[in-house]
Amino acid sequence: MGLSVKIPGSCGELVQGMIDDIPFLVTCPISMYTKASITKYFSYLPYKARLARNKTLDYLGTKSYAKFCLTTELLTGKGMASSSADIASICQLTALSCKRILSQDEISKIATSIEPTDGIFCKGIVRYNHLNGQVLEHLGLAPKIKILMFDCGGKVDTLSFNRRKDLKRLYQENENTIKEALDYLRLGFKEKNNKYIGKACVMSAYANQKILYKKQLEDIMIISEDYQAIGVNVAHSGTVIGVLFDDNCEESLIEECKQKILSECFDLHYLNLVKMISGGIIIERE
Repeated sequence: MGLSVKIPGSCGELVQGMIDDIPFLVTCPISMYTKASITKYFSYLPYKARLARNKTLDYLGTKSYAKFCLTTELLTGKGMASSSADIASICQLTALSCKRILSQDEISKIATSIEPTDGIFCKGIVRYNHLNGQVLEHLGLAPKIKILMFDCGGKVDTLSFNRRKDLKRLYQENENTIKEALDYLRLGFKEKNNKYIGKACVMSAYANQKILYKKQLEDIMIISEDYQAIGVNVAHSGTVIGVLFDDNCEESLIEECKQKILSECFDLHYLNLVKMISGGIIIERE
């Protein structure tokens, strides 16, 4: 019997910052995935995935001789939660190979012992402490939103970014803005109003410019307003920029927006048109 675990990636975050000295991100899972599978042949696993396997076996106090392979639609160093998806999928697959299953909290504990982690494997949309793995708040199921994804270039190392000596001070300077953004986000989920969600994303994206500047952001925001976009979000520790649309927005209009952005914004690469989805762990048995 074939066995695999799928974890969604992300288009950055909806909001990220620090409130009362507690750092957090709000997940933005998307319809692109990493998949870990049991295979008959040994396959290369990235270093962090191998570490996740070993740490899971240590946690379970057992051994596994199962052979794993990992396939992904996610790019590394971009803010698509590629490492988090790799680690979470391998953690759960390792447990399954030992006839065990890990809880969301157990995966969080193992993952954050390896690196700061995106909570894309948590159910729904959550406010998540990416340093210690604590779910701070469940906001609800994913709203019906489409996202045009762009890459503004380069790569960002998650570990190096979170070790920045000025990061806490910059988060504290943004705290009032992030509180307000989080209030709009909660209101958007409560009233099922995507415009509030978009506004929250814009506020957080602008605030993050002093932390990780994206030269194309302002132009993208200005252009997207002419094409019924509800907002723009970013990877706060990555290079991805997302333009958010209501799910019922015509794809021809979204395509026009994409072409306009690409023609007006230099050094920008189009990645994909995706849907925001609820996070979680998908176990497939064949």
